Amino acid sequence: MSAVFTIDIAETADDIASVKDIFLEYMAFIETYLGESLGFQGTEKEFTNFPHTYDALFLAKLNGKPVAACGLKPFKPSICELKRLYCRQEGRGNQSGLKLTQATLKKARELNYQHIYLDTDRGLTHANKVYESLGFTDIERYYDNPMGCSRYMALTL
Repeated sequence: MSAVFTIDIAETADDIASVKDIFLEYMAFIETYLGESLGFQGTEKEFTNFPHTYDALFLAKLNGKPVAACGLKPFKPSICELKRLYCRQEGRGNQSGLKLTQATLKKARELNYQHIYLDTDRGLTHANKVYESLGFTDIERYYDNPMGCSRYMALTL
């Protein structure tokens, strides 16, 4: 039997909780990877009020088990952000990053955003390749970030 891979907007309490769990795993991974806290992004408030700061949450499942997630967050009236794209080890190899990003772009267009921003680390080569393949290009720093290693990207929708 072949694996069943799905991506949906997280709307149920269980799916929202799964997205939050994946986001927290991402936070732990990225803070370990960078050796720095992401607290400057307002993460305490974000997770206290979760998911109220997001326009949409996307959850990928493999055979019904949550394996990856990302969020669409408003930034400015015509600009949104792709946030916290992360895939657990057991979900990799299914183009989950690409498919989640594509789902997020589709939703951003439906919500009439004109641009989508993101920030990443240059060392996350797979993520960078996904973003580049979809047409994201480098931009100047768009928010106050004390880390000098971040890469800022945008796409016109």
